[in-house]
Amino acid sequence: MRKSIKTIEFVSFCIEMYADKYSISGADVAMKFDKTGVLDYLFANYDALHTQGWNYILPIIDDYIINQKQEHQ
Repeated sequence: MRKSIKTIEFVSFCIEMYADKYSISGADVAMKFDKTGVLDYLFANYDALHTQGWNYILPIIDDYIINQKQEHQ
């Protein structure tokens, strides 16, 4: 999948907002998102998510990570 500048900017925004919310580095968030599949999820769902604010997107990311952990237990 070819990623456009807009989708990359959106995912970068999500990483920054998540890092700020949990007071962790952007690099750590990027690794966590990669490991849990959040990066792929965000790229795949860009059209549905990019018009939403951080207060909508961050809980979705949290839920996605929780669901991924439960599926892999």
